[in-house]
Amino acid sequence: MEISLEGIYTAYLTGIAGQGIAMFVFTKGRIAGADMAGLTFSGSYSVKDGRMVGEVIYTMPAGTISITGASFDKYSDAIKVPINLPAEIDPTETYLINTPIGPLNAKFVKNASLGP
Repeated sequence: MEISLEGIYTAYLTGIAGQGIAMFVFTKGRIAGADMAGLTFSGSYSVKDGRMVGEVIYTMPAGTISITGASFDKYSDAIKVPINLPAEIDPTETYLINTPIGPLNAKFVKNASLGP
């Protein structure tokens, strides 16, 4: 059976300072997304040996606090988050993601497939 990672996902995110919801699109090695606070995400990934490995990049606006607890008086530089997840994401599993500004837990639910 071929695994099709490509799709549109809802991500339920929890950090030490709060919770959030984001939408992500994984297609043709590219990542795009946005969250309910207005952040936008971009990045890339590849799939090898049953793993999705890549990077998500975003910036935090001035005067905000991340769900990881990090605060930003000024607009942040690009925050680059390495990702290493199973290529077949289990919607019942919670994944730990270590970001440069603190850890968060993420649960991904696939809403629509983009592949065959």
